[in-house]
Amino acid sequence: MFNSPKGSGYDSSSGQGATTIIARGVKVEGEFTSQSDVLIEGSVHGTFSTAGMLTVGTEAKIKADVNAGSALVSGTIEGNVIVGKHLEVKSTAKISGDVSAETITIESGAILSGRMSIGSKAVSAVESEAKVSGRRERGSTAAVLSES
Repeated sequence: MFNSPKGSGYDSSSGQGATTIIARGVKVEGEFTSQSDVLIEGSVHGTFSTAGMLTVGTEAKIKADVNAGSALVSGTIEGNVIVGKHLEVKSTAKISGDVSAETITIESGAILSGRMSIGSKAVSAVESEAKVSGRRERGSTAAVLSES
């Protein structure tokens, strides 16, 4: 039904069904939940969760805690990010918040401000803590690396 926008770097690989696209100029506020892939080129404020692949375009602005199966980030995220599998952070990305992923790739030039946890055990621990304590404090610049 939807074709990938040219130049977005988006690759629908989760096979979860139709892709949800939040286009440039579109602003979503509140709680957003999806089981399929999501491409964000606009802005999202609140909380965001998808079981599929999240692609954040270069001009996208997200002010939300993010939970995704996998993610490719080229834009801006202000909030904690939990990724169940692989997180790819492009050179144009800016993330302000704690990040947890099983594996991560960070291109030179990307800006990350917050704590980082890597590995399957780290993702499980962060997800459990987030459920118990709600939103976590941001602002720490320490990196925490965990082996799985």
